[in-house]
Amino acid sequence: MSRVRPSLLNVCEYHVRRCPMKQAVIVNNVQDDNTILVYYPNPKSEKSNSSRSFWGVKERTFPALNLEHFDLHEKDMVEILIDRNGAISAAFMMFIFPLLCFLAVYLIVGQFTDTEWILFLFGVLGLTSGIFANGLIKKIKGIGKIPTIIRVLSRAEILEWTTCNSACKECKGCG
Repeated sequence: MSRVRPSLLNVCEYHVRRCPMKQAVIVNNVQDDNTILVYYPNPKSEKSNSSRSFWGVKERTFPALNLEHFDLHEKDMVEILIDRNGAISAAFMMFIFPLLCFLAVYLIVGQFTDTEWILFLFGVLGLTSGIFANGLIKKIKGIGKIPTIIRVLSRAEILEWTTCNSACKECKGCG
């Protein structure tokens, strides 16, 4: 009996279908159209004296589409579906692209000089240019796909989520 090894493409397609990027969020504002303003809950900062609560950092809201026309009210907890490709490209542009710019500028300038402080200076300039290029690309390209609300969480699911994501350390959800 021979075992057929799945190709990498089949494994990736299987992973995408089986592991969608879902996230629990709280409804902040219900607008007239299908757009709902939501934010990520942070029970750890509410229970512990973290720097976020010390400095009074407010939760940032972002839009989500209510294509299923759920009856939503403020403070409802819902689950959203995040575009996987958009999240991966945003993470790449934020973290990897500036490092690649640093490396490219450092290596190019290294062809002309061996002075360390000049290499360092131009490397940092390459890093900052990568960060500014990321911001410019984001302004030109726009926000991308808006997450979609896929379901409203029940009271039992909210209690389970709160228990697993609290700062109490009673379960393994906190780490």
